Amino acid sequence: MDCMTDIEVLTKDSVTLRARLYRARDARGVVIINPGTATKTSYYLPFARYLNAYGLHVMLWNYRGFCDSKLGDLKGCQYRYSDIGHYDIPAVIDSAKHLFPDLPLYCVGHSTGGQQVGLAYNAETLDALIAVAVSAGYFDYMPAHYRLKANLFFRVFAPVSSKIFHYVPAKSLHLMEDLPSGFTEEWGAWCKEKQLFFSDKFYGKTISKDAYKDFNVPTFVFTADDDEICTERNVHNFWCNVTASQPITFKRYQTQGSTKPAIGHFGYFRTKNRYIWKDILEAIDKVHYGKARHFE
Repeated sequence: MDCMTDIEVLTKDSVTLRARLYRARDARGVVIINPGTATKTSYYLPFARYLNAYGLHVMLWNYRGFCDSKLGDLKGCQYRYSDIGHYDIPAVIDSAKHLFPDLPLYCVGHSTGGQQVGLAYNAETLDALIAVAVSAGYFDYMPAHYRLKANLFFRVFAPVSSKIFHYVPAKSLHLMEDLPSGFTEEWGAWCKEKQLFFSDKFYGKTISKDAYKDFNVPTFVFTADDDEICTERNVHNFWCNVTASQPITFKRYQTQGSTKPAIGHFGYFRTKNRYIWKDILEAIDKVHYGKARHFE
């Protein structure tokens, strides 16, 4: 990487997020990497270096309450899960646009980092969305072993620990970073619904009824057949709710019964699966060079 700069981003509800900007020489575009929920920012650094080497500025950042953006105690914190899409993602988009107004802006969103892009008021200023492992995440459509783990976490561990500690100490179980109580409550409520936040319980109420309607951003969706969350039904149940004026193209990696390394929900960004990085870069190039079409 040519140059790294620490930057701060202020959201519309006055929360400070911290990010790192990796600049490329003679950059042809900018990529913001939206992480998965409670995932360490550093996990995406090898992928960021890969993109940077191909002439793209890259912004690595995390949501309020996580990693470098964890600026206070989570006890009694009032953050909500939907704050990611309502406040954090739009603030980072605005920041990138302000820093590089003349360069195209691409978003690589992992899991909720792709799910919640459509909640951002300025999402359509993006030149492309690369949605990695993005689906509805409904508990009952997960494999049995993962469904059991998810239900134990959201129905037992999270509510009990919230009452005791006033936050969710998930890091103590080596599951993920610690979580604010309200954040975890809303996340779990979404995943109890087949349609996630498109459910009538949320859509048009806590989620704008315009979210993902006539979505004017070329979108590339990458999933894997061994992803415990992005099962075929969960992928369908998310994207069937998105109406788009731009193409949405899908690529599903087949690992079961093959010699390829496992992917799961996090393997897309591991160096052993660099062929996925190549596909993501190709998707960006298709838009960049005016060749957005069905992605084979």
